[in-house]
Amino acid sequence: MMPRVTLLCSDGPHHLYLAAELLKAFGSLRVIVESGHDQAASLRRNGHYRSYLWTLYHGLRRKLFGYEAYRKRYFARTEGLRTWTALSQEPDVEFHDTPSINDPLVGQILRGGVSDAYIVMGTKKIGDAVLSAIPAGRILNIHGGYLPDYKGNHCFFFALHEGRHDRLGTTIHRVSAGLDAGDIVSRHCVQPAEGDNSETLYSRAEKAAIDHLVARLRRTPDVSTWDSAPQEARGRLYRMRDRGPLVELAHHLGRVWRRRPVARGAGKEPVR
Repeated sequence: MMPRVTLLCSDGPHHLYLAAELLKAFGSLRVIVESGHDQAASLRRNGHYRSYLWTLYHGLRRKLFGYEAYRKRYFARTEGLRTWTALSQEPDVEFHDTPSINDPLVGQILRGGVSDAYIVMGTKKIGDAVLSAIPAGRILNIHGGYLPDYKGNHCFFFALHEGRHDRLGTTIHRVSAGLDAGDIVSRHCVQPAEGDNSETLYSRAEKAAIDHLVARLRRTPDVSTWDSAPQEARGRLYRMRDRGPLVELAHHLGRVWRRRPVARGAGKEPVR
């Protein structure tokens, strides 16, 4: 009997790639999608106007810099990509849209059938009510950052901005009650090359983590048996507001300055 997998995710191209790879590997899949639009609408609906405006800002920034288009192109080149509509119509896919990953209906869906593995990617923080519907030890998160040093949002940007090239990585970890706080299963790092930016590095690392996760699930679908290690007590939580326009400008000016050629003789002592 094939393992049963449940995916709780958002609706980005890398989330769709993960869904398609899981379906290809196991022949069936249960998917619960909390879209980016619904995440933003929830912030506005609940009165979190500052976070809502930062979400709008980053959406515009991604379009202006071409990051959104790049991510779509990058994951469109990978094998097995489908549209969300096509995926939802697959006969062996149980597909659910939700306005919030913590909607009571999500807990009811999860209690409607137990899976061998539950994979989280791109959703808001999962609350205790939903976590209680999942068997202990069976839920993993794919976090776009190197834990424990970079928690929260825009982790690749800040690792690159701070010159922490050894911290450019995606982490697979167990889900706990804390934000990005569960035991670490594996990290998947990339090395920057000429022309790279936070988006290109993020996309490569996310694909590497997804491919590793799917291959390992094929071998050992019971994720509760996977080795993991507690996170060390260090690192910082980065929020959307931490990557404001001034930080963005300083980052890009700094990268331009570092790429400037050194003039011949620069730094030498003058001849006396």
